[in-house]
Amino acid sequence: MSISIKQTLHFIDSPEEFLADIAVQNTMLLIDENVLNLHEKCFEGFDSIAIPSGESQKRIEAVEYIIAALLDAGIDRNGTLIGIGGGVVTDLTGFIASVYLRGINFGFLPTTLLAMCDASIGGKNGINFGAFKNMVGTITQPNFIAFYPAFLSTLSDREFNSGMAEVIKHAVINGGALQKFLQDNRRATLFENPEKIKKLCQLAVEVKVTVVEKDEKEDGLRKKLNLGHTIGHAIEALNDLTAPVGFLQTRTESKANPPGASEKTHGECVAIGMVLAARIAVREGLAKEELVEEIIDYCAAYSLPVKTEIKPELLIEKILKDKKRKSGEIDFIIPHGFGDVRIVPLALTELENHLKEMANE
Repeated sequence: MSISIKQTLHFIDSPEEFLADIAVQNTMLLIDENVLNLHEKCFEGFDSIAIPSGESQKRIEAVEYIIAALLDAGIDRNGTLIGIGGGVVTDLTGFIASVYLRGINFGFLPTTLLAMCDASIGGKNGINFGAFKNMVGTITQPNFIAFYPAFLSTLSDREFNSGMAEVIKHAVINGGALQKFLQDNRRATLFENPEKIKKLCQLAVEVKVTVVEKDEKEDGLRKKLNLGHTIGHAIEALNDLTAPVGFLQTRTESKANPPGASEKTHGECVAIGMVLAARIAVREGLAKEELVEEIIDYCAAYSLPVKTEIKPELLIEKILKDKKRKSGEIDFIIPHGFGDVRIVPLALTELENHLKEMANE
């Protein structure tokens, strides 16, 4: 890693002033259309491409559309692409910038809690392949990430809570100051307090940055950040949120979802996956039941779901396509306790048995 990730991070007081300093000629903004509608004045006078919200936009059609727009705008190898939105926008921006003309500069202004505390950090960029998450991508670090916590004031309760799932995940992985902050500041004291929101973001960002700077390419330690994601991504795939709908079309309700698969956000799926991982840890004799109850308590404080009605066979079918799978096993992330999360090779047959038995409990 040629530069410390910490050196790329900035908490800013004004998006307009920040962009005015960096978004000069040869720069394009890639903006979530909802963000553009809510904060239009922040982006007046800058060249921009607006894209619809939603996971279904993380597709090759979007890449083709945006690259064509960059070419039409004359963005060259010295250009800069700035992603402004949630995790979908940051994933798309990083991927396109890392492959367009074999790589141009890029940076992020994340606008959701999930993007600020997780998705924008660490250099993972990518798009989905059908219903399978992030199957095509790169690890390329952005030139900058600018945090403007005031963007969070326009989030719905559900989107804020969804972002808290990743924050809780970081607290389980690291324990320490973030866990204590969550203990001392439950939702009612957070949502309307800008200084506490900023502190929350700083603590969560610190956890992820510390891990990624030690293991950028996910050879070992960084795998711990996948806590809750093996099962969570399977649930998300079964939501059909990534079903092809055509770029720049709004996703319509899918009728192909299997029984028990109601539409859930990424954070909601991670919350379920995290609780199930803790339950598996108890079943393996690696954690105490109190850990499950504590994680459930944190999730409940933010109205996050903690179980799924989807059949285990369907979850395993999706996990078989997980990019972390190796032969008949997967590196499964097991929480032993707050601040003690381990990587455990788990046979897929064993994982399926756990899921089946838990479904009958």
